[in-house]
Amino acid sequence: MKPKDKKMTAKCLILALVTGLTMASPAFAAGRTEIMARATVPSFGTYSFEGVLAGDVTKPGLCELGTITVKGTYNGPYPWVMRIYTDNLNFAGAGEGFGTENSAGLVSKDGKYTLPLQANCANWGMDEWLRIPDLNEEGYKPYSPTAEVGVGTHTDRIITAIDPRNADWVSGPDRVLFTPDDNILGDITMETPFDIKFRTNIGPNTPMGNYEGRIYIEIVPAP
Repeated sequence: MKPKDKKMTAKCLILALVTGLTMASPAFAAGRTEIMARATVPSFGTYSFEGVLAGDVTKPGLCELGTITVKGTYNGPYPWVMRIYTDNLNFAGAGEGFGTENSAGLVSKDGKYTLPLQANCANWGMDEWLRIPDLNEEGYKPYSPTAEVGVGTHTDRIITAIDPRNADWVSGPDRVLFTPDDNILGDITMETPFDIKFRTNIGPNTPMGNYEGRIYIEIVPAP
């Protein structure tokens, strides 16, 4: 290459560099533009419950009562909880022999005897059967969130819920707050359909007869 050509080449390179900088400069000078985005989420309905609970007792011991299948979905404003309980105080067959101290479970026609009622669902553990309380029993405590892990005192039996104020749910699988597995929304909802299984325990001296109870599954705003 001749010396003159070398100069021309260098000049072209410098020109290209300067041109590139000039073209890029408007991007640095541009202002910020705000664009609003909105979406409206409608109600997707609510949960539905299917199944029949009726046990055929043949001998003392555990007796399966059946399964309730939960279908559908619920996307109401949170925090909310789905709880399960009996409400037997005003049970028509209870009569005057009924008292709040023995209100939970299935009740005899005269209201003097009850059968314990237990349930199981995936949120409690596959092998975990928990007692179903009665709304009127002595010592019943409605759900309330707790800011510390493991110190909740409510006796409400919660099936599923969303409550970001509840440390037990926010802490995630490791049960420790402010760790990578935290469940920020306190969302313990389950994919549907899911099952709730029920059973009772028949003692050898349980009086014969019919036992019934009113079981309620209710979605309520968390206090």
